[in-house]
Amino acid sequence: MPSIKFRGYKYYYEVDGNGPPLILIHPFMSSIFHWHKSGWTNLLKKNNTLIMFDYPGHGKSSSPVEINHYYVGNATEILIKILEELKIDKFVAYGFSMGGRICFDLLKKYNDRVLGLIVGGMHAKPPSTHKKIISHDDENLNAKVRQKFDISALEFCSKAQDEWNGAEGAILDFQKPALLFTGTQDPYYNWIKSTSKLFSKIEFFEYDGLGHIGAFWRLNRVSESVESFLRKINNS
Repeated sequence: MPSIKFRGYKYYYEVDGNGPPLILIHPFMSSIFHWHKSGWTNLLKKNNTLIMFDYPGHGKSSSPVEINHYYVGNATEILIKILEELKIDKFVAYGFSMGGRICFDLLKKYNDRVLGLIVGGMHAKPPSTHKKIISHDDENLNAKVRQKFDISALEFCSKAQDEWNGAEGAILDFQKPALLFTGTQDPYYNWIKSTSKLFSKIEFFEYDGLGHIGAFWRLNRVSESVESFLRKINNS
């Protein structure tokens, strides 16, 4: 099982496909498994080498017992460590929801290594600036979720997300292509749209009637724009 050790804990990752490197970063309460189940892996591995990892407290990765391991900045460093292990320098990053925050966070320290950015269902504002409108409270977690995840790890992760300081300033310095997409029923819709306007080279897509997580699963509506964006970067 491929994994790296970082700050005392093990983090699972997978590599699949052929072509230029494409990082896939999953949403909250998800894992690499959901990239496979949704169909994204089979679709994107045709033309790109996919690098996927399980966020702390998710999937096959460790569940640390200190909150600092769940911070977005720490997850970003885990990803960079994996890329160093694989001897990958430059890459495109695609993250959804929580994974989108890591994409934005990469621009703070690793702007020069990011060839392009794809973010679904997330904006670059710090959560502290607005009321939390997508709840991950313990009482909302059903029995199936409780069986699959370490609940204390999810609580740490949720609190760590709330402490992220955003990345709007870093976006202004990013001069390479970006694609942002969202469902029109996503509670974050307005913030995602405003984030898109910070990029100098942006493609923005909104999908009528789709909610937050629906935009991840509805490949029949979303995938064409993502594939087209990647073709342009791969051929540039």
